[in-house]
Amino acid sequence: MKKSIIIILFIVSSLFSSQIKDYQVVSGSFFYQNSYYSFLRSFYHDKKKYFLVVDENSLKTKLFKLSDLKAIILLNNKKTRYKKLLKKYSMASSKLQNFGITSLHTKDVYLTADLCPSSKKGYEDRFIKYFIKRYYKNKPLKITFFVSGRWIQKHKKEFYELISFQKSKKLDITWGNHTFTHYYNPHLRFDKNFILKKGTNLKKEILKVEKILLENDVLPSILFRFPGLVSDKKSEKFINTLGLLPVGTNAWLAKNQNIHDGSVILIHGNKNEPLGIKKAIKIFKENDYDFGSILEDLKL
Repeated sequence: MKKSIIIILFIVSSLFSSQIKDYQVVSGSFFYQNSYYSFLRSFYHDKKKYFLVVDENSLKTKLFKLSDLKAIILLNNKKTRYKKLLKKYSMASSKLQNFGITSLHTKDVYLTADLCPSSKKGYEDRFIKYFIKRYYKNKPLKITFFVSGRWIQKHKKEFYELISFQKSKKLDITWGNHTFTHYYNPHLRFDKNFILKKGTNLKKEILKVEKILLENDVLPSILFRFPGLVSDKKSEKFINTLGLLPVGTNAWLAKNQNIHDGSVILIHGNKNEPLGIKKAIKIFKENDYDFGSILEDLKL
């Protein structure tokens, strides 16, 4: 038992030790080994240059070394799944809240959990372990975590435990971006709050999270959730230029929204919203659901 604890502590203490430098937004499309890709970011690690790219068919991200890309063909195919979805979500909304993907045209449901900054110790591991026990049948359960950088910094052990569930194939995690700071002031109106706070550098807020994930051998996805689900036209168009797809919800459980076929379910995994967790456990005890992957099932 002590040996296991020492190993875990060693791994946790090793987090953030692998530094990435010159992390930049890049653009462009290419064809390589029968697939279309879009460049998202470039960076240096151990003096080698890497690119974070997205497969324009599967919507999954991947890392390439510069040395891997000698035989690429620069090619912009506007008819790929990714390009069509980017175009769809380039059209900004007039709504202040809940811009983006709120449901899918399937019979599955899509569980998402926000990991906003929290002063509370731990995370909703009771729910995650219940979720695994209730539904795990020799294949990983699909869930999207929208993670903030501040949560990771203050919950390193918990962050690693989630990674361990992914590595042991108990969970199939998509790591979505929820900004680094996730600013919130309960005394401010929404149109001046969250990322709409004056002086917010949204680019920095997003890239810092991606960098932290990559430094821990975790691939950031192209999914992004606005803190508080609050956004404006400027911020909506900006995340589009970064190659990201916005995700909202139509089933925020703590707000008494019901689950339907195709629902994007929202709970909080940071212990800040226990009502949502309590309702999720009750609902999942009483119903059988098939959980899908947003990236796999998202259609125009």
